[in-house]
Amino acid sequence: MAASVTCLMEDHGLSPEPFVHVEDAIRNLVHDLRQPLSTIEAIAYYLEMTLPAEQLEARRYLSRLQAVVQESNLLMMKSIRDSQAREAIFTRR
Repeated sequence: MAASVTCLMEDHGLSPEPFVHVEDAIRNLVHDLRQPLSTIEAIAYYLEMTLPAEQLEARRYLSRLQAVVQESNLLMMKSIRDSQAREAIFTRR
């Protein structure tokens, strides 16, 4: 299948080369986002441990923040997996 995709692209005058640059950009973006997300996650964990139980509204916001960080991490992992899958298609011949 990978060879047929590459051949189809070449038959239409397309090169897989631009996709390599996109894959590099995706990897760089994910790398750059991991540090601030890790920091937010660590602060949220600290708040979870220290925030008094009776501060319900603050705990709701904290819970939402943790969910957004988790969703972002999952999105980044999916982007890397998709990037690797696309790279595998274009590098096999």
